[in-house]
Amino acid sequence: MANRFRNERIEIKLTKEEKEVFEKKMKLANCKTMSHFLRKCVLEKEIYVVDLEPFRNLQWLLSNATNNINQIAKATNTTGVIYKNEIESMNKQIEKLSK
Repeated sequence: MANRFRNERIEIKLTKEEKEVFEKKMKLANCKTMSHFLRKCVLEKEIYVVDLEPFRNLQWLLSNATNNINQIAKATNTTGVIYKNEIESMNKQIEKLSK
């Protein structure tokens, strides 16, 4: 792509903080101009798309398990008794998380 005549222009507006971050990253990339940095970022870097759905499901399972553990701990601290079915329920949720 070197030595091509570039006649298309792109403008962006940044906040002061965004511009500072931009300039720091530009220096880290050893780019002398903003144009070179942007071309390098856009034309040379690969873009990865990550499917976050499995992580959302894991987050949901973990949230449910921690909520149940908290409820069991609260009930045990209040009554001084822990029930077998609560332990079994908690173990089932932990098994789901480990899969």
